[in-house]
Amino acid sequence: MIVHCCNSCDKDLDSRRLLDPKIRCTHENLNMTGPAWGPGDLDRLFTSWVTDEKFAQFEPQVHSSPDGSHGGKSGPWVITFDNFFSGKEADALIRGGELAGFDRSTDQGAVNEQGERQKMVSTSRTSSNAWCIGQCEYLPEVKAVTTRIEDVTGIKRDHYESFQILEYEPNQFYRMHHDSSDGKQLQPDGPRILTFFLYLSDVEEGGETHFNKLDISVKPKKGRALVWPSVKDEDPDRMDPRMYHEAKSVIRGTKYAANHWIHLYDYVTPNHWGCTGSFS
Repeated sequence: MIVHCCNSCDKDLDSRRLLDPKIRCTHENLNMTGPAWGPGDLDRLFTSWVTDEKFAQFEPQVHSSPDGSHGGKSGPWVITFDNFFSGKEADALIRGGELAGFDRSTDQGAVNEQGERQKMVSTSRTSSNAWCIGQCEYLPEVKAVTTRIEDVTGIKRDHYESFQILEYEPNQFYRMHHDSSDGKQLQPDGPRILTFFLYLSDVEEGGETHFNKLDISVKPKKGRALVWPSVKDEDPDRMDPRMYHEAKSVIRGTKYAANHWIHLYDYVTPNHWGCTGSFS
């Protein structure tokens, strides 16, 4: 990573200036492309999922929609695709997590002067997770699932964080949180606009995803994808404060899940240059 190599880089390269994220991390210096969404695109995408016959194969179910116009409660979009991926693909994602290695999940801490965000162990999040990089991301089944998500969202892979693979044992949970924040629009990758959350296992009891402000709970079911936006339809740069959610405690069984967080702008390029708070 170039921000760690000032003493070893080419002497003709003024790498010291790259230590400053205010210089390193501009859209211009990173040669960034435009946003995935403009005003109104969020609603158009979710509406297409529940009205266009080509998505019927994934068995979309509406849990919430604006004014209840497409079913479910009146509120922001929350849908599930109850038949989005196969058991073989689910098992491959779990295997990929094992290859990458599960560790205690962390929350995001403070950002240092080089733009790196510190990891922080939190009592509000007790699961284990693994980032699907290296061997994991090249498994054929994993690549197939990501490609399918690209196809249904129309958003290219370079807007995605790597799959985060999660393991919840009995009595483990993740308390109420939001996947984005209003400060994220200041980063070159922009806010997380969409969460594509995959349930990789059935759970005997517990482990629901609960949207606290909407009073909506979704049970884990192997093959089910839960999808929700983190931003407002009229302004995709702005966090939607209604989308707080939690992972309820697992009571019996083990919950495996995976998610792609999708950003408004290209995530891969700024992440490579240490501009997302993570140098993974």
